[in-house]
Amino acid sequence: MEYIILDTETCPTNLDKYEELSETERKKLLNPIDSKLVAIGLRYNSKTVIIHDKNEKQMLEEFWKELEEIKKTKPEKKIVGFNIKDFDLPFLVTRSFINNVKITPFVLKEVIDLREKVSAFRYGATRGKLKEFGEALGIELHEMDGSMVADECIKGNYEKINEYLKKDLEITEKMLQRIIETKIIEIERW
Repeated sequence: MEYIILDTETCPTNLDKYEELSETERKKLLNPIDSKLVAIGLRYNSKTVIIHDKNEKQMLEEFWKELEEIKKTKPEKKIVGFNIKDFDLPFLVTRSFINNVKITPFVLKEVIDLREKVSAFRYGATRGKLKEFGEALGIELHEMDGSMVADECIKGNYEKINEYLKKDLEITEKMLQRIIETKIIEIERW
């Protein structure tokens, strides 16, 4: 089976307001109404593609076009990510709706969410973060984490965000490899 690994980075749409908020209030902005996409990463066929543009609409159009091209040549490729069903895909679809961008349709039951697989579909706070699984796999981690993306947006440091996204794609790919090797990939909900 062939895979398309997907991850996104987001930040609040109103960065001035963000700086004034408490940590609890900042977390409430992690939704596609109050935040926007700042980078989209894809990894397939040993190729990493980072889509970044200050114009979110153009970035979304490029992403969906890239996904459509991949699916045209290899329709059997599965989209894979960590927490992808609860965060990345809903975020991409909602921001596409807001920006009036046509999507490349997909079937959610064919998307592989590594967080669901590794936890055998258990839900709750103890499921672990991608960075924690990367650490468990012995991967050298980026000094940044997702909570720091908005601060880097404020600084205009998009290169650092892109490097962080590349590292997340690497961790996700290694996690996928381990999940395949251990047959965890074969766990199904029903």
